[in-house]
Order: sequence, then C-alpha cells, then structure tokens
Amino acid sequence: MTDIDYKDFVARLAVVGAGGQGSNLVNRLYSSRIKSATTIAVNTDAKHLNMIGADKKILIGKTTTKGMGAGGFPEVAAKAASADIEEIRDAIRGYDMIFLCAGMGGGTGTGSAPVIAKAAKEEGALVVAFVTYPFSLERSRKLKADWGIEQLGKNADTTIIIENDRILSYAPNLQMEKAFELIDSIAANAIKGISDTLTFPSLINLDFADVKSVMRNAGTAVINLGIGSGHDKVNKAIRSTLDHPLLEVGTSGGKNALIHVSGGASLTIEEATRIGGGVTENLDENANVIFGARLSPDAGDQIKVMSIITGVKPMLGKGSRLSGRSSNNLESNLDSLAGLDGF
Repeated sequence: MTDIDYKDFVARLAVVGAGGQGSNLVNRLYSSRIKSATTIAVNTDAKHLNMIGADKKILIGKTTTKGMGAGGFPEVAAKAASADIEEIRDAIRGYDMIFLCAGMGGGTGTGSAPVIAKAAKEEGALVVAFVTYPFSLERSRKLKADWGIEQLGKNADTTIIIENDRILSYAPNLQMEKAFELIDSIAANAIKGISDTLTFPSLINLDFADVKSVMRNAGTAVINLGIGSGHDKVNKAIRSTLDHPLLEVGTSGGKNALIHVSGGASLTIEEATRIGGGVTENLDENANVIFGARLSPDAGDQIKVMSIITGVKPMLGKGSRLSGRSSNNLESNLDSLAGLDGF
C-alpha cells in the first residue's frame, strides 16, 4: 500500500477579518506566512484595506460607503455587507471552518461580522468568532459591542470574547501601542495554534471532528493563556493558565473545552497531558475535553498553554477586577505572547 498524502484529507480553514481590527489581525497572520489557513480581509475602508496583506480582500459597500468607511455606524456596515454578500459567499465557500475576527464596538466589524457569520453558516462551515470587547471607559462603544455580540451569537457556533479590560488588569504598565498589539496577538496566536495542529502532524493531533463536537452551537467561550518555564514548569503553566482568563465569566455552565499546549523539543507527552488535566480539573466530570500539543523549535524550555472553555456566561464590563490574581507571569512574558509561533 502506498503512503497516503495527509494534505488531501485535512479540513479547509479560513480566517476572515471584518473591519479595521479584524483586518489587522489577518494582516498579522498573513505576514507570518501562515500555511494552515487562507486569510481574507473585509472592510468598508478602501485605504485601510490597501494597506493590509491577505490572500483575498473584499471591499464592501462600494456603492453605499464608496470605500470611505462606515463612520462608526454598525447598521451602515451591515447594509454594506448585505449589498456585497455574493462576493463574500464566493470568498468563503468550500471551507470547513472559518475563524471570524472583529473588534466589537466600532462600525464595520460590529455591523458586518454577523452578516458574514450567517453566510458562512449557510455555506456549511463551522464558524468560530474571535472578538474583542471595549475598555470600560468606552461607554458608547460598549453599547454597540453588546448589540454586535448578540447578533453574532445568532449564527456563530462559538463566540470567543477577549475583554480589553482583562488585558489592562494583567499588564497595567503596558504602553498603549503594546496593549493593542498584545490583544491582536492573542487571537492570532490562538487561531494559528489551532489551525496548525489541525492541519500538520503534531505531538498530539487535534481532530476536526472533535473540534466540531466542542465548538458546534457552543455559545460564548472564554480563552485562558498560561506560560511556564524552568523548575516546575508544568505546575507553573497550569497555575498561570487558570489565573489568566481573558473574559469575566460565571463559574457554572462551562462543559466543553479545547486545550492546546506548545513547547520545545524536550516537551513530553506526559508533561502535556498533565497540563491538560490540570487546567480542566474543575470542569464537569462529563465534560467533552479535546487536547492537542505541538513542538515549537524556538520555544526552548518554555511551555505555552491555551484553553478555550465553551458554554460560559459572560459578565461583560466587569473585567477590571483582578480578584487577587497575579499578573506578573503574563506581563513578564509579553515578548513571547506577541510572537507568532502559535500556542
């Protein structure tokens, strides 16, 4: 029997960035030469879209906004996306899983993401949205963000919310530019980590059918990040992951989880599985937990962990409360988090 080329039997993945922040994230992934997913940027702003690197670019609202943006109005962006829905459908057709990225609270991302999610769902894709939630001081943007997340949830299978206030609470001394870079890199790293592990041979592979079982019609999800190195790095990674959720959530309701671990060549399966068990210890005993691990040649002694818990109840706007958690581990490893080797 001849060898089977695994590339002929892998899930087709795409990352769609809606609006300015979503397109910036797509640009980050495209610049990293991501090979496991196609990158697609969608915007009403022609000037910004021209600055973005992506496999595909779609200017929406050509006859309505005329390439000059949505002016911060989600309803304008929603109409623009609806007007060019066939072009969007042509770009996303044929993909098994679509990561949809947007910043909630502005115009284009907030208004167009729900329209794109609906089209992707109708095309048969598993739709996983990564969105950010505004800082607490951005009052009018929070109202728009709440509306956008509600609309997005009607069609996205899973909506992973990254609350900007959580980043601020973990790394309060960050320069503004670094803070937004970190927020973008978290979603980009998570997407690349999942897509690479689904697409390429790994230490412990993620199976697309298993990912779908966790994320299909799963509602809101929280992502936790952790890092460990040196002596007792496994326990450090577990504690760091549990201490750094990027969304304030209720303690009940989380029943499914996706765990991803990456580390250097010395990472063992025993270490990876210990971490997976540690970060899911408090979940329901019947929880559906899937687990993947990749070796990253440049990681050295460091272990990075990402956990996504689905079916949680968000407590938006309350992310600034630290609840006594330490931010030192996350803040002291910003350079690592801002890299694009993936979790």
